[in-house]
Amino acid sequence: MHGVLAMRIIAGSRARTNILPPRDLTTRPITDRVKESLFSIINDRLANARVADLFCGTGSMGLEAISRGAAHAIMVDKDRDAIARLHKNIAKLRFEHQTTVRCADIFRCGIPISPAVDTATKQVSNNEIPVVATEDKRCDLVFVDPPYRLSLETAPESKLALLLCKIAEQVAPRAMVIVRQQKQAQGLADQYASLCLTQTRQYGSMILSFLENVL
Repeated sequence: MHGVLAMRIIAGSRARTNILPPRDLTTRPITDRVKESLFSIINDRLANARVADLFCGTGSMGLEAISRGAAHAIMVDKDRDAIARLHKNIAKLRFEHQTTVRCADIFRCGIPISPAVDTATKQVSNNEIPVVATEDKRCDLVFVDPPYRLSLETAPESKLALLLCKIAEQVAPRAMVIVRQQKQAQGLADQYASLCLTQTRQYGSMILSFLENVL
């Protein structure tokens, strides 16, 4: 499909398996080069980790994490076409029992956890009220890739800043949150609630910021 990058799992148990990309450039897939660099940084955190892939598109980050040893990925997007393609990718990789899929407004719910879907892939109604995770179900790694327009503003009352503060209440102690922005965006603040900025990496026009939960 013209203008859309081919996508694949790079490493781990499903290495070199192709997956469906987004239908168009509304969802911006991450390149293999940047993904490989990112996973090299977080490699020590992956074994048996619980992962949240927010604004997941067709699942490149969450599925890569499972292939590399993560125990479970909660994958969330409000684009129903992306979610449909994500389900096909999960089935192709046979990760049904290691994924939870939610079609939802992430800015409203943050990381949605529901006992009804915590052990199997299932799409949940937008009307369902998220349940706060018990301590042993909180995520250890969170990928945050907001829409371009909403990633530009990081002031205290911006949607992205409020989301990061919400996520801080939902993740495990010492969890890491990785935020993807374009270089035109405002840089992240040093802290959002208990999430503290530890490093920033630039790859071409893309910036990855790494925050750690200090609780």
